[in-house]
Amino acid sequence: MDEDERYSRQQLIPGWDQFKLDTSSAVLAGIGAIGSYVATVLVSSGIKKLTIIDFDTIETSNLNRQLLFKDEDVGKSKSETAAKRLKEINPNIKIDFFHKKMQDVSVSVYEQADVIVACLDTFIDRRWINSMAVRVKKPLVMGGMFAFLGNAQVIIPHETACFECQPLVPEEELAQACSPFGEERKKDRKEIEIGPPLPAVAPLSSIIGGIMAQEALKLILELGEKLTNYLFYDGLNNAVTIIELEKSKECPACGEMYKLEQIEFVALSTETVKDFRMRLMLTYGLEKPDLMFQGKILDIESFLEDAIKTDKAVIFVLDKNLAQPIKIVLQISD
Repeated sequence: MDEDERYSRQQLIPGWDQFKLDTSSAVLAGIGAIGSYVATVLVSSGIKKLTIIDFDTIETSNLNRQLLFKDEDVGKSKSETAAKRLKEINPNIKIDFFHKKMQDVSVSVYEQADVIVACLDTFIDRRWINSMAVRVKKPLVMGGMFAFLGNAQVIIPHETACFECQPLVPEEELAQACSPFGEERKKDRKEIEIGPPLPAVAPLSSIIGGIMAQEALKLILELGEKLTNYLFYDGLNNAVTIIELEKSKECPACGEMYKLEQIEFVALSTETVKDFRMRLMLTYGLEKPDLMFQGKILDIESFLEDAIKTDKAVIFVLDKNLAQPIKIVLQISD
């Protein structure tokens, strides 16, 4: 097939550079309803390489809106099945897939991408991919949906507000599933449903997916204005609201303190590891951090002074909401 003819209509757009797409790559985290649409657009447009990351399997309830899947695919890997279908759409595109959690994928996969697109349905996962994008300094396109409501945001690390900067999600909900019913997913697809599943409708996935795919293409092609504020879409009322976001210097993911090689903290000699950990949780919005000193995780019941046996030491803070540890110089004071 004549590749020039395949892409001829989009190349009529002023400023469009097909060569940039032909030499670019994207990482797509989540190939569900929105992700299916984003992937289809990127592959159809002629991106050189798409890497799909999703540990989920296809269910019958997915078929009303996840357009890359068919009845015979139920029970199969989403990432692998999507890769096969997308290859049928455009055989010239290189497509890699990982049927695993994004946290288990090598950092180098994210480092090699020109843009990361996140179509994830839990706040924990969104916080993690946001942290990874900041770590590898790659632009991130995020979005989500709930019934007829949807949202999208573009994050340019250390330039724009990231997911942690924006004040639109209450702190106590940041560690919860984005379903208001608190649905939790466990490893290897063993699920415990606390309430009804997340409501979803096909038109919203195509609208939000289309906006996200458009932003990813604009980033690669360096066209137009970036959607760096928060876009909220109400499908029932056909209303679009743009909420201005400001980058926070105190942000635990991209704030000024994270540009430093290390952070200095003072702790009292009477303070336990558990007490200090609570301070870190409140300061940085962490979920359940571990403190590592000289390669060992500190016992939370021990006193800091006894645990590190020095008045000044380097410790590392590890948490599931961070893509990389925080390095702290801890000084013990009386």
